[in-house]
Amino acid sequence: MNFSYNMPVEILFGKDCALKNAEKFKNYKNVFIVTVQSSAKLSGALYDILNILDKNKSNFLICDKITENPLLSDCCEAGKSAADFGADLIIGIGGGSSLDAAKAIALFAANPDIAPNDTDIYTPPYKCEPLPIFAIPTTAGTGSEANPYAILTLDGKDLKKTLNYHKLYAQTAFLDPKYTYSKPYKLTVNTALDALCHCMESWLNVKNTPLSAVYAELGIKRLYKNLELLKDKSRGISKEMREDFMLGSLCGGVAINTTGTCFPHPMGYNLTLLHGVPHGQACAIFACEFLKLNEEAAKNNPAAAAVLKQMYAAFDAPLEKICETITELTDYHEKFDDDTLEFYVSKITGVKNYFNSHITVTDEMALEIYKKCVGR
Repeated sequence: MNFSYNMPVEILFGKDCALKNAEKFKNYKNVFIVTVQSSAKLSGALYDILNILDKNKSNFLICDKITENPLLSDCCEAGKSAADFGADLIIGIGGGSSLDAAKAIALFAANPDIAPNDTDIYTPPYKCEPLPIFAIPTTAGTGSEANPYAILTLDGKDLKKTLNYHKLYAQTAFLDPKYTYSKPYKLTVNTALDALCHCMESWLNVKNTPLSAVYAELGIKRLYKNLELLKDKSRGISKEMREDFMLGSLCGGVAINTTGTCFPHPMGYNLTLLHGVPHGQACAIFACEFLKLNEEAAKNNPAAAAVLKQMYAAFDAPLEKICETITELTDYHEKFDDDTLEFYVSKITGVKNYFNSHITVTDEMALEIYKKCVGR
């Protein structure tokens, strides 16, 4: 048994965790806050943070121009603004887009001469290390607060590329379930599906370790039972469910911090960028084919079979039931012709995620998966 593990984020979880730990903010005088338009305000998170900064007499500048699927150029521009402001702390408040953008902005702010292209910013070492980052999620899905990944959209290419640098971990993450109370049913489901995909793709990953599996298992147990309940669309989402979703999301983020994701993620990016399908929903579209391929791999791989059996035990459900639930909650029915699907495959050919499954995914296999899931 040989493995390594690193997750250097201080996690503070629970109601009012930021307010109860206001001293964490006291040493910062120029704080640059990154959010997506109104999400931080509606959740109440921005109010809490501004209250803390006001008591500390800290200066702050709010950047709310970041969009969903943040553009590399927008992060570069915001980074320069943070540098001009003299920022000594970057705070990301929101969903995955805000948190991912905050990481990139922290790097650009410390290195304002780096050009916004997919070579320089993705090629460490850098002249200066990123500014400190605080992460405050207001959705329960991406787990971005627990890993060093920033998924950015390359300008003019309709292509996402992951910035992965070991100094892009948040210094502290404040996970307060109350910030998710305002999130509507469909967004809650989609983000929870994203977190569930993280757990599954990590647990059935060739890089899976005993520790990452612990988090994937805990995440699945917290997420799936509540997703089952939400098949009843008239059902309210209780505070206890919100807490479970946030913990499950965190667990998924910690799990993929070790392993990364598998093919459902890059295949879903095309649907998100080209058709506006929410990220979690887009990944979940391919989740059942991911499970079925792992079933095939397990036939000739006793170790993979054992892991798959353990995962089904965490779900407390067989493959057919899991796929039935995921398909019903994903609720996606758009279909595309073969030429379109071949174009999608060409945009993600050879991605690293293809090699994380127990069956290496080729472009030909990716096309067949697209046809099964969204083909005419």
